[in-house]
Formats: sequence, C-alpha cells, structure tokens
Amino acid sequence: MGAISGIDTVFYQVCNMERAVEFYRDALGLELQRREGNDWAEFAAGPLTLSLSGELAVAPQRGGATVVLRAEGLDELAASLREGGTVVGSIDDLGGARMVDIYDPDGNQIVLMEPV
Repeated sequence: MGAISGIDTVFYQVCNMERAVEFYRDALGLELQRREGNDWAEFAAGPLTLSLSGELAVAPQRGGATVVLRAEGLDELAASLREGGTVVGSIDDLGGARMVDIYDPDGNQIVLMEPV
C-alpha cells in the first residue's frame, strides 16, 4: 500500500505573478528559490517551500491554500482512497512527478505528489 511521507509544498493561486513575487520577496523577505515565468514561483519558508501558482485565477482567492503531500505508491494509494469513499481525480504525469487531486470531506483540495 502507498504511504504519505510529508508535506512537499503549500501554494497559493495568484492573479498577478509579478506583484505576488514582489510581495513575498520584498515585503515578507522570503528568498525566491525558483521561478518559472508567470506559472510558478517557490520561496524558502524555513524547512518548507511556499509556492505561488500562476496567473490562472481571474480574481483573488478568498483565502486558503493547497497542500501538496509527497507520496509513495501513488497508484495503490489513490485506489485505496477511492475505495474508501474519498473523491480522487485522475493521476497526471508531469514529467518530474506524478500527481493526483483528492478532496477532504469539506471539499478542500489536497494534491498527492510522487516524484519520478
């Protein structure tokens, strides 16, 4: 059976990447570790990574974030969760990682990520 080994990242959806990067870097003083244009940015936040996901939203989110949990045995884990009644999306292969969205009982999105 698959297993969760910890939090990989937490991210916020942003409307304007440049403005968001300036806020987290300049106002909060977080170190920008990686940026992929307007699609993705990662900041060092202690032992964890705080990320920004690109300009897909047309309006600011009303709070909340998405937790990405690092997983092993993603296929088995997704099947087990689905059998237990959890809403589980399809597994996507993104090249460097495989991911699947799941949802808690209140509808909050959680992403399970298995590095390739």
